[in-house]
Amino acid sequence: FCVFTGVVRSLPSSDNMTRVAVVTGANKGVGFHIAKHLASSGDFSDVILGCRDEQRGESAAKEIIAIIASPSSSASKPPPCTVSYQQLAIGDKSSHESFRKEIEHKFGKVDVLVNNAAMAFKNADPTPFKEQCKPTIDINFRGTADFTEELLPLIRKGHDARIVNVASMSGRISQLRSQELQNKFTSSALKKEEVRALVDK
Repeated sequence: FCVFTGVVRSLPSSDNMTRVAVVTGANKGVGFHIAKHLASSGDFSDVILGCRDEQRGESAAKEIIAIIASPSSSASKPPPCTVSYQQLAIGDKSSHESFRKEIEHKFGKVDVLVNNAAMAFKNADPTPFKEQCKPTIDINFRGTADFTEELLPLIRKGHDARIVNVASMSGRISQLRSQELQNKFTSSALKKEEVRALVDK
């Protein structure tokens, strides 16, 4: 199960409007289908797939291009969308910076960022749960937060810009045994620095 936070609203298509969407972890699963939907919507001129694995990222981009170019696809009617892959390793700050610089050079802005990339241990993985926590949080929270902050200057330049976060139900707040911690995480007054401090506990 997945939870989506944020909204991507359809806007009238315009030949003069360049709209750029970035989807992380888009080489398969939910991320792939989000990227495909955005590319076929007619609302975006460019959709960038941010993926760790180059071969899978390139393959996914080519597959989406083939789908929206198909005569049987409803995507053949809207203005063409350029779908491309760019290497991105969430949790690696140098990768975040390189990604941002490339997007800034090519487009100068980002209109929609979909944070979909994440990691999870398999149910059968023998790694003790306590040892699974740090690498999971380093990617799913710290890495995603750092990457979003890296792209914020470009998102602020976007037209009707949006950030969409895709989250697993396994990360729901109700799993915390402490009601005090639940209240702190859900407080409307919670600041960014306080969130990080709570996660570090």
